[in-house]
Amino acid sequence: MPDDERDPADATAAPPPEAMSEEPGAATPSQAPSEAEAWVVPPPPSAADPDAISAHAVPATPLGEGTRCPRCGTDNRPGIAFCRSCGQRLIDPGAPAAVERPASPEGSQACPRCGTHNRAGVAFCQSCGANLRPADPGVIEASAARAAAPNRAILGPIVLLIGAAGLLAAWLLPFAFGGASLWDRSFGAPGGYGIAFWRGYPGGSLTDAAYFGLAAPVPALVLVLVVLAGAGLLRAAPGAIQRPGLALALAWGLGLALLFLLVELLGEPGRDLVQVLRTLSPGGIIFLLAGLIVVIGSLTRLWRA
Repeated sequence: MPDDERDPADATAAPPPEAMSEEPGAATPSQAPSEAEAWVVPPPPSAADPDAISAHAVPATPLGEGTRCPRCGTDNRPGIAFCRSCGQRLIDPGAPAAVERPASPEGSQACPRCGTHNRAGVAFCQSCGANLRPADPGVIEASAARAAAPNRAILGPIVLLIGAAGLLAAWLLPFAFGGASLWDRSFGAPGGYGIAFWRGYPGGSLTDAAYFGLAAPVPALVLVLVVLAGAGLLRAAPGAIQRPGLALALAWGLGLALLFLLVELLGEPGRDLVQVLRTLSPGGIIFLLAGLIVVIGSLTRLWRA
């Protein structure tokens, strides 16, 4: 049958050759999108859709209600400022984020340091080792009494008083340069120099004069030591006025000990040990020991400064 005489129904049933060569499932020319329609960007999602909220948006959730993270969807406890899963901020930056610590379950006690719940009756926290034992009221009162008591020093002032007693005893015992005591040379004998000790300097070397110059006015040093000891009993740390006095006592004690060695032990070289021991004055020996005690007491008090 000629083509022009083909039944119109046959024409609709038989597709053209080009359509027969297409792969199965391919869109027909009438269904294929145009080039402009293929690159249209979809509009942004509506903010009203809760599933399409931006990951960094801060919801205005009240502090007393539970909060669901808009980024990962995790349910968080009320009052949590950041998501426990992804760290997303859950409340406004200016809102308070303080959450009350949950109460201890029955039969347990919360650690005051770390908040760990421990069994009732345990002495120390199983997590941080904090002391959980109840404080004894008597211990608390004793601690408060000690805190309220004034801070005083005991050892340093006692050592200074012992050194002062030794110096005073040495001043009353026979001393070098004539054998009489310094008390006899000043007040005990008629015509003594009294408090003007500079009138009793012996003629001799410079070390002899320095030794006498430190030993003769020892009662003044004893008075200074008594004042320093009394101040130490009232206040542990020496103040600005006590420090110069302690430094003076320290230098005085060191000088007495050093000059004893230079004058009475090494003053006359060539003597044997027996001759040296026979010439030592009792006052000089006590001055040596008492001077060392004063040095120890002064250092003890200065160390508290």
